[in-house]
Amino acid sequence: MKKILFAALALIVAMASCVKDPMYPGVTISNVKYTPTAVQANESVTVTAEITSFNECTASLFYSINEERSIEVPMIEGTDNLFKAVIPGQPNDTRVAFFIVATGELEASSPTMEYVVGAVAVDYTVLRLNELNGNDKFIEIYNTGVDPINLNGVYIEKDGTQNWVGDNTVSIAAGGYLLLYSEDVAADHPDYPANLLFHSGLSAKKNVRIQFFSPAGVSIDDFNLTNIDLNGAAYGYSGNQAPASYSRNADGKWYYADATPNAVNVDGANLVLGLEGGDVPPTPEVPDYTNLVLNELNGTDKFIEFYNKGNLDLPMEGMYIMKDDYVAGATWTADASIVIPAHGYVLLYSGDVQADHPEWAENLFFNSGLSSKKTVRITLFMPDGTVRDEFTRGTTGEWGQTISDVKPQSYARTPDGGDWKLTDATPGAANPATGDDIPQE
Repeated sequence: MKKILFAALALIVAMASCVKDPMYPGVTISNVKYTPTAVQANESVTVTAEITSFNECTASLFYSINEERSIEVPMIEGTDNLFKAVIPGQPNDTRVAFFIVATGELEASSPTMEYVVGAVAVDYTVLRLNELNGNDKFIEIYNTGVDPINLNGVYIEKDGTQNWVGDNTVSIAAGGYLLLYSEDVAADHPDYPANLLFHSGLSAKKNVRIQFFSPAGVSIDDFNLTNIDLNGAAYGYSGNQAPASYSRNADGKWYYADATPNAVNVDGANLVLGLEGGDVPPTPEVPDYTNLVLNELNGTDKFIEFYNKGNLDLPMEGMYIMKDDYVAGATWTADASIVIPAHGYVLLYSGDVQADHPEWAENLFFNSGLSSKKTVRITLFMPDGTVRDEFTRGTTGEWGQTISDVKPQSYARTPDGGDWKLTDATPGAANPATGDDIPQE
């Protein structure tokens, strides 16, 4: 079909004029889309594209009906470099293919796109980019939906250039994966189908944008790494090289994680920094203080540990601790220097053991004791006085009463941020995954 379409181009000169772009000496065609995306019988279809050129140029849409000869439609220039043309309505089951040609000092052609009139609308929103690996050079797509999806016409762009398009033989099962390898490593996968190879490389140490589109040109997903240097600085990656994959955790965010091609991702610990959500920066996340918890209390070594379950650093300024019946007031208040890192800890020691920790900052000591054999209540408050988290041991309601001694073990959430158990002490480090029940008498 493409040979038929392109052969006609030599005989046709397009008619519209392109907007000048002083930054690029050639011609670019981008963001090709058509609406409606589910075309019904005798319904006309509007095709739009952004076209820029250094010099004056012309642009036309070429479409074919059921793989017959191509028909030219001049594209009309609008605002913001946007051009459009209309394909007339067709009967049900008609297969329409089209592409765009823009000619100035140089010539550019868009990839061919197609639709079938009256076809059942497909929900492509359940698809997502799931894992990208610049070392083994693969792209993995995941279907979160409950139905299989044929990927005919679905396409991927790398850094603005189409590098893969699905054909009618490519589908992805419900809850399944589709794995694409770069042509660069085709020799390493001699039995891999040619239609599952994408036509570009993929680097683990460079900024990269991988965009995923429906056949109509509607964005499905977008991985846009614009500042990879942040990761080398934060995590010490040599030359910023990703140690394995860019991988989606269960929370939907991108992390560095071990490669799991065609299988369930493993949750990584380090967020991929420097990502942008397409051309428009993502809305900044709002700090979620429900992620900040009391995580471990130890009456032998006399420390209190906080843990941040979330992906954002949380400033603790103004937060405070009160003990037992609160009559003694706050036993510790955080100043502006106290920030708990994402998935990190803040550790406080009792003033009773300050001499044992001469290197510890003054603002990391609380001014009361902590016992391993008494009933106790430790409460963490937000600056506005609302309770953020609380630990209690004992059923009498009378704090400070002597009961069973758990020395030298800790009261700890297992694992970090989980349920309270009795475990070995791990100050400033990950708690055990399990523990014993805390005796209340």
